[in-house]
Amino acid sequence: MDSGLLMVVLFGALALFLLVGQWTAFALGIVGVLIIYLSKGYVGLQGLSSVVWNNANSYILIAVPMFLLMGEVILRSGVSKYFYAGIATLLRRLPGGLLHANIVSCAIFSAVSGSSVATAASVGTVAIPELLRQGYQPRAVFGSLAAGGTLGILIPPSIVMVLYAALVEESVGRLFIAGILPGILMSAVFMLYIAFILIRNPSIAPKQASAEAAQAVHSTRPLWDVLPIVLLLTGVLGSIYTGFATPTEASAIGAAGALALAAGYRTLTWKVFTESLMSTVKTTSMVAMIIIGAQILSTALTFSGVSRELSEWVLTLGLSKWEFFLMLVVLYVILGCFVDGISMIYMTLPVLLPIIKVIGFDLIWLGVIITILIELGQITPPVGLNLFTIHGISGGAKFSEVVAGSFPYVFLMLAVIALLWIWPEIALWLPTTMRGK
Repeated sequence: MDSGLLMVVLFGALALFLLVGQWTAFALGIVGVLIIYLSKGYVGLQGLSSVVWNNANSYILIAVPMFLLMGEVILRSGVSKYFYAGIATLLRRLPGGLLHANIVSCAIFSAVSGSSVATAASVGTVAIPELLRQGYQPRAVFGSLAAGGTLGILIPPSIVMVLYAALVEESVGRLFIAGILPGILMSAVFMLYIAFILIRNPSIAPKQASAEAAQAVHSTRPLWDVLPIVLLLTGVLGSIYTGFATPTEASAIGAAGALALAAGYRTLTWKVFTESLMSTVKTTSMVAMIIIGAQILSTALTFSGVSRELSEWVLTLGLSKWEFFLMLVVLYVILGCFVDGISMIYMTLPVLLPIIKVIGFDLIWLGVIITILIELGQITPPVGLNLFTIHGISGGAKFSEVVAGSFPYVFLMLAVIALLWIWPEIALWLPTTMRGK
């Protein structure tokens, strides 16, 4: 079949499956099988077993369930409550201290959980009731938590980064380390924005309310409550940075450390352990199915010649490197409104990767950019998962309030992307200093 007609079948069938609500993994896999059959016949289908085995047997992907387990144990054991109380106490003297505490808590806790939704939920469950009771503006509270939660997939360890690195065949460790400075930068930008709106409108966080709220989530030993999470994060990232452990080995260190931490707080029960394992298995199975479906589609694109034809067509457009980059940003912003992050990278990269390599983008730098764009999709309706998470624990607030509070952060994240565009060294400098890179 002609490659042009195959492209029509590809995009038409994929759009149809997604519009009718088919699971992403099956949509990708079914379309891939269809394209292989139309281009190579039954003979082409005989190679699919090796595609499934090679991807399911990937050593790199062992890190996914380990990092998921680490986050699940920390979340379900209640350690996050002690951690948030410690951060709130340390930052209580700042104007609007608990809004800043939301960002700092999300930034640090996200590095342990690796999940935006888990970060927003764990910090929000503690913060929202108290801040609203003390008179903080709801929009400011919801926005700081929804946006702060997005740091979960930028500040390593990050499940999305593991999957991206496996897909483009780049170093997971270098990508993790590349996300550190952009993550700190984004956290600082969020906090500067909060300081700016407080200067313009002090009633967002009344001083009396700030003092009372800080007292309500007060910790008598703030450093002791913050330090264990920080040490766990340092152990995981430090072992990767120094070359002491691979990312896969570091993920096992993190999972063991989370179990030890929960045991130390005496909150590691059999129920917590089994629920953490079950949630890890469910999420890992979902991710694995998406990976297998996407790799079947990627194989189909290669076999049929669609990837080559599409690459040649884009190159004939004569777009400059940065015009193509802007097109990529717009594409991911639009997709982020409708598709979850993991599905997004596995739907787009098999098609775009050949073009990206020809144009010459650094794949580590681009991985950070794409991770931020996926984060952005977490707070853009109608499918922004962080928006629904915060709305679900808001105690009956209007969904529009959550959206309105989060909306300014969309532009802040685009501003960070612009800074990384102008100064790519923000992401690329730290990986160059790694041992064993």
